[in-house]
Amino acid sequence: MTPEEQLDTQETSHPTWWSNSQRAFLIPNRRGNYIHVSSESYKRTLKCWGIRGRAHPNEDASPADRVMSRVQQIRDVDYSGPLAGYDAGLVLCNGHRALATKSPDRVEAKEGEWPMISSILEQMFKLENVDQRAHFFGWLQIAEECVRTSKPSPGQALVFAGPRNSGKNFIQDIITAILGGRTARPYPWFVGQTTFNADLFEAEHLMIADEVPFQDIKSRRVFGSKIKDVTVNSIHSCHGKHANAVPLKPCWRLTISVNDEEENLAMLPPLDSSIKDKIMLFKVAPAIMPMPCDKPRDREAFWEEVKKEIPAFVYFLQNFEIPDGLGDSRFGISAFHHPDLVATVEDMSPETQLLELIEITILPGGPFEGTLPELKSRLFGDPTFGRQAEKLLYFNNALQTYMRRLHGARPDRISKRKSHGKVLWEIR
Repeated sequence: MTPEEQLDTQETSHPTWWSNSQRAFLIPNRRGNYIHVSSESYKRTLKCWGIRGRAHPNEDASPADRVMSRVQQIRDVDYSGPLAGYDAGLVLCNGHRALATKSPDRVEAKEGEWPMISSILEQMFKLENVDQRAHFFGWLQIAEECVRTSKPSPGQALVFAGPRNSGKNFIQDIITAILGGRTARPYPWFVGQTTFNADLFEAEHLMIADEVPFQDIKSRRVFGSKIKDVTVNSIHSCHGKHANAVPLKPCWRLTISVNDEEENLAMLPPLDSSIKDKIMLFKVAPAIMPMPCDKPRDREAFWEEVKKEIPAFVYFLQNFEIPDGLGDSRFGISAFHHPDLVATVEDMSPETQLLELIEITILPGGPFEGTLPELKSRLFGDPTFGRQAEKLLYFNNALQTYMRRLHGARPDRISKRKSHGKVLWEIR
């Protein structure tokens, strides 16, 4: 529906709509947002707007009833609620009409200084051997523009890994403030605990922090598939309880904060070639905060001071120039992976786990040469580690997939040859 069509079909003094999903009318309030109201409340509102609510003896329906009927038939929307990245109003998404009921709280850029934020970011991201800030600034610049212009665009998932109380959640709070002030917690949906995700469409910042992680390989793979979907695709299916799914185009950005112990990093998906460009791994160091933060009142006072610097930080981001060599045609900024984190996560990859199982169960008897079915039979038949091998190789062709990766990564230990029409693998 074009702006002209919206005006042509509007019979009331203020724009009103009908929500197919909520089975309610939508009217604007005095704060510029839309609220859902019942038919009875809407009819009272129409009377306040000067539209007669009772039918005359010669009328089949009152003017208010006629307006209500036409709104339901002409000014209906398939989704109604806050919509990530969009101001309150009508949004067209993949042939569906959505009514964003509340605008994000965007930050207006203002030239100035931001010494506290700058000091904290320098302490956290500028490590001895690498300065990670350019990648972070470039990512945040593109994310802020995405929300400011209501134009969805691909954006990598950010992972902040560091010690406890190092400021990881503080960085996520900064990102939330810059992207509109709204967050949602997507982890249950990401690991398949729920199929409902309508609440995620109400926030620009999808934030994972302080979760009880799932570390099994199946959950990690589901997690990875969701990361790939959210970071790359623009259209996503919004599915709420007792409602039909609606395809929408939210302006999303995903961040994940984890402690840097191995058991916490184990929640991350394996870093295979299909996900490496869609995720950034930042290793963060503890930051000394410029104000006391030990008590709730102190933290509140500190955050109020930080908020005063955010407009200047946004001005810096909008004028930041991504350094040569860091640009990317798809995401705008290339992915960054701190080598220490890559090494830890790769040590937990399924192919690495497979090689460790082979070393424990098979190689003590000498090098192995045989077909993949023979290898699987020996792994599954091990009385001690057989069950572990079955859980690792839970899907079809898992063994073939992991062996191919090992062959590419460790040709010194894994090789293969053809003999009499069979592919024989040699493991040393």
